[in-house]
Amino acid sequence: MTRLRRLLVLLPGRGIGGAELHTLEIVRAVAALGVQVGLAAEPAFIAPLARRLGALPGLRLHPAPGLGWDPAAFHQSPVAQAAATARLLAETSPDAALLPLPWPTAGVGPARALAAAALPSLLVGHLVPADGDANALRALGGFPRLPGRVVAVSAAAAARLARGFGLAPGQVGTLPNGVPVPPEDPVARRLARQQKRQWLGLAPAAPMLVFAGRLDTQKGADLLVPMAQALWQRQGATLVALGQGEMLEQLATLGEALRLPGQVEDVPAWLLAADALVMPSRLEGCPLVFLEAAARRCPVLASAAALECLGEAAAGMASLIDISTPGSLATDVCEAFPPGPDGAARVAAAWRYAASHDQAMMLRRYLGLLRGLVA
Repeated sequence: MTRLRRLLVLLPGRGIGGAELHTLEIVRAVAALGVQVGLAAEPAFIAPLARRLGALPGLRLHPAPGLGWDPAAFHQSPVAQAAATARLLAETSPDAALLPLPWPTAGVGPARALAAAALPSLLVGHLVPADGDANALRALGGFPRLPGRVVAVSAAAAARLARGFGLAPGQVGTLPNGVPVPPEDPVARRLARQQKRQWLGLAPAAPMLVFAGRLDTQKGADLLVPMAQALWQRQGATLVALGQGEMLEQLATLGEALRLPGQVEDVPAWLLAADALVMPSRLEGCPLVFLEAAARRCPVLASAAALECLGEAAAGMASLIDISTPGSLATDVCEAFPPGPDGAARVAAAWRYAASHDQAMMLRRYLGLLRGLVA
């Protein structure tokens, strides 16, 4: 039986978000098995990726100009991506490839080169719009067919990706995300609550909620304004938005009601410190931040779209909020925070879900799929 010896991992995004962080966990697991892993990304992201990964045996980072999808160069960017991928294939001679898709069109260029090389590949769909990005994919000539497998991080994303790719629903598998679930540590929780509030200049018992993600409309960052105002005025609560993005300057006008620490690498500590996590997203795949919150027993206030991956079970794991209008959002958020008597049951159900879909289980399934590419 052929063994996986060399894996090429292609990051076609223009940043380090959920899809990229998810991929880094797979990279760690594969490298731990003695597989030589080549991880390629735009040159600007090589240093941040190196910091996050640290020293891994058999790992080589490849700066790849042109690999990142540029929507502003709609037809030219896939050509540059394909050329960058072809160069990487010539340099690394991999047995298989892993291509995470932060957005369906982001993978067209790399997939063209992988298809031309007939290289067995695993494609992983993360964020997929309602139409599967079908119109954009058709405008680019369709998504190339590759030997290997296609999976998505939720059943909804899998169905949409199948539509966009022109595949039967069963041809795109579902493999939910997972995170480590640490044991409960009351000392660490108390310390995090104290340190984060002290850093913000808040009283030790001040109510505090956290948002973590890109500051853009897809994540609902524009909705942080009415949310923060309502929480501050009605509940005396501070909203802390962790992240960077296009709306940063606009959000910086709210003062005490909304704090903006920027991009942080200790999100789990903030979740331990928070009284709740807010997720007003308009589109998600299988959000890691929800799983991180669930693993730390942090209550969650979320739009239905944010937790679409959970289906009907979402209402039993989080307080669902109506984001259709600023008024409905403000009302729902203030009714849901602080959590009522049923809040503890939701927190417990979310924790059970995170524990039963943890990172170890997820990684075993990914390793099985990658080994199967060359078996």
